[in-house]
Amino acid sequence: MNKMLANNLNEILEKYDFTDSIITSVKWSENKLDLIVSVDYYWDVQEGRDTTRILKLIFKNCIKANFHITNQLALDSNLVNTDSYFTIILFKGKESDYLSEGKGKQVEIFTTDYSTPWLTVICREVILTE
Repeated sequence: MNKMLANNLNEILEKYDFTDSIITSVKWSENKLDLIVSVDYYWDVQEGRDTTRILKLIFKNCIKANFHITNQLALDSNLVNTDSYFTIILFKGKESDYLSEGKGKQVEIFTTDYSTPWLTVICREVILTE
């Protein structure tokens, strides 16, 4: 069973800094409504742990998930460190009025530049597990 670390977006934003963490996988849950983004959490090593943890950001009841993959990716993976394409440089979230029957959450994850998010998600709630 996954250990719950935070059960709302505000708590995640207050307690966790995803800068320099690497996205290791992205998948839909078995219910096909929840998007799960797994992250190799960089700050564990900085805080004295021997290894990093894989944390899971779970975007519950997604109604929109947009990926923007840059067209400047190198075609030859031997020429570039592919982890750099998936290293988080900015993680931000806010309340969203996108949902017609109430407030939702909008989260943006930036990896290659600060102007265009790699992923934008609009969902009902965001939780973080280990």
